[in-house]
Amino acid sequence: MGKIRILPDKIISKIAAGEIVERPASVVKELLENSLDAGSNEIKIELKTGGKKLILISDNGEGMTRDDALLSLERHATSKIRDAENLFSIKTLGFRGEALPSIAGVSRFRLITKTKDEIVGTKITIDGGTIKRVEEIGCPNGTTVEVNDLFYNTQPRLKFMKTTETELSNILDIIQREALSHPNVGFEVLHEERTLLHLPHRKSIGERFPEIFPNTELFEIEAKAEGIKIYGFMSKPEDERTTTQKLYTYVNKRTVRDKFLTRMVIDSYGRLIERGKFPQGVLLIEIPFEEVDVNVHPTKNEVRFRRARVVGDLIKAAVSEMLRNAPWIKDYHSRIENAVHGFFERRGIFEVTQNQHKVTFLERGISEVLEKDTALKIANNQVQTKGDEMATSHKPVIKSASSSDVAKPENLFKEEGFFSTLEVIGQLGELYIICASARGMILIDQHAAHERINYERLKDAYLTRELEAQELLFPLLIELSPDEVELLGQYSEEIASLGIKLEEFGKSSFLIRSIPALLKGADLEKLLKDIIGELSMLGKEKGLSEQMDHIISTMACHTSIRAGKELNHEKMKAILRDLDCARFPHSCPHGRPVAKELTYEELEKMFKRS
Repeated sequence: MGKIRILPDKIISKIAAGEIVERPASVVKELLENSLDAGSNEIKIELKTGGKKLILISDNGEGMTRDDALLSLERHATSKIRDAENLFSIKTLGFRGEALPSIAGVSRFRLITKTKDEIVGTKITIDGGTIKRVEEIGCPNGTTVEVNDLFYNTQPRLKFMKTTETELSNILDIIQREALSHPNVGFEVLHEERTLLHLPHRKSIGERFPEIFPNTELFEIEAKAEGIKIYGFMSKPEDERTTTQKLYTYVNKRTVRDKFLTRMVIDSYGRLIERGKFPQGVLLIEIPFEEVDVNVHPTKNEVRFRRARVVGDLIKAAVSEMLRNAPWIKDYHSRIENAVHGFFERRGIFEVTQNQHKVTFLERGISEVLEKDTALKIANNQVQTKGDEMATSHKPVIKSASSSDVAKPENLFKEEGFFSTLEVIGQLGELYIICASARGMILIDQHAAHERINYERLKDAYLTRELEAQELLFPLLIELSPDEVELLGQYSEEIASLGIKLEEFGKSSFLIRSIPALLKGADLEKLLKDIIGELSMLGKEKGLSEQMDHIISTMACHTSIRAGKELNHEKMKAILRDLDCARFPHSCPHGRPVAKELTYEELEKMFKRS
């Protein structure tokens, strides 16, 4: 007898379900897409135990007849495509006809539906993929899908389910993403019969995003060319987050988590955002349906563009235009420019020209993002943006030294007390501390250095239980999004152990009553949101020590000196002394280098003196 056999339908169904239904949030995503495709403008979601016990979604869409309802439960039965050509011009969120049978195959499933032309509706009950009952029922127009005991018949998959709080947070993230791109639809979410989210109809995304991004200032972006339009709202650089959790990207109202789009947004900010940090915002792309392939991934989270370069250039144009015209960027650029000119004029090193056509290497370091790639190579250069016509990019005056020209950190810090021996020359662009050594010149990143110092102080205090908490004279009121509230509840003990005392103050508001004394002066609301975001990405499955290490790293970052902060001579010397006390002074907790060295020999080579 041969070894190869055709699998039974039930096993095939479970394999297919595994590709589509990974967790409760996957079920919610598929069912929401069906509701939106059906023209619903009111959607209600009810959950129990983070969707593991119950997911119930009801809408007021067009509904289905009895025959269509039964067909919808057959694999690859759909009303959304007719032939192969339709696959290359998909206008709906769902199209494969796999979601309902896949979900029904791994749960106790019930479907209730009715069209406006029918007197009674249809109720179908399924248990693990087997239809148990089909009956008539009195019900309102629209569709209700009830999913009970998800993965009850696939125990291996059940074991991979995460905590109730984590699963619930993922579901809320999915709902908020859909709500942003469909502001004309009302959403209501209940968990254990408690209302978590109520989003009424809105006229525009501009009216909807304050509900998803509370207390966050976002700025409009827009650019269009060759039938492609980029629009949305993005944050200023200092409102960055440590994860991409609050960077929402859409293609023709379809929520996607596409690496290409994320990279284009991050590249648009360039050096204005630290490596490993991400802006917040909503990026929407309107593109002819035939120009994008959404059928490249089982979960439909990734897409492929026919003209990816044009899309990427337009994203950079839209974001760069916003950054160039934003007042905080202009002020910052002006401060950097003044600092650069003042530094060299005071020392008489060389004359800095004011010619607008020349850009020094220091100015370029800050402004590169505002100029780079904004002269788009698009046919006829017909790019329209929200602001003025885009400037052409400037060429750098000199190139930075290659990695091979710079001494390795492990060789740089061998001597005990190395940093205290350095002579502080000054501060460069409110970004770097310039020092002289016996070997040449040392550039120190003031933020990375201070972050390393604060990280080790915080961690030592935590491990020795000497972390001093300071009561706030006036408690700070902060507002969180629903998914952040759920995650805060999940990690409340870990956060409290670090001296951050929180008190619930309404459904989505909290009072910060105390903080570690070392955090004095930090932006507490932003700090708390970054901690929540870090822990969300890390997951409860990681060990406590790793979770706490991430929290302490985030706290250290927020309490450290930032780029753009002017330092006097004594403060710079103090940072050098503190670096000598650090166990790992060569990098910040996130892995960025603290210092770089240019030896006299390397300088002589640069100036062709050797």
